Amino acid sequence: MLRHHKKAVRGVAYHRLYPLFASASDDGSVIVCHGTVYNDLLQNPLLVPVKVLRGHVITHDLGVLDVTFHPSQPWVFSSGADATIRLFT
Repeated sequence: MLRHHKKAVRGVAYHRLYPLFASASDDGSVIVCHGTVYNDLLQNPLLVPVKVLRGHVITHDLGVLDVTFHPSQPWVFSSGADATIRLFT
C-alpha cells in the first residue's frame, strides 16, 4: 500500500536495471522510490521515497496519468491530463 500520495494512484513503473520504481497520481506528482526486498520472507520490504517530482497541472481532477522509465538510464517520463509529456532526469 502506497501512502505517499494524496489522491488515486494512476500508474506504477519499475526500472529494469536499478532497484527503483515510480508511481503517478492524480495529485499531480510522481514519486520515485528505492525498493529493497529481503531474502527473509518474514521481513517486510523496505521502500524509501527518493524524490517527489512535480510539474503537471491538475486538469478536470486528473493529474499524472502514466509513468515509465528509460530502458538504461534512471530517467522518468510522465504523461499528464494537461496534455504534456515530461522528462525528469
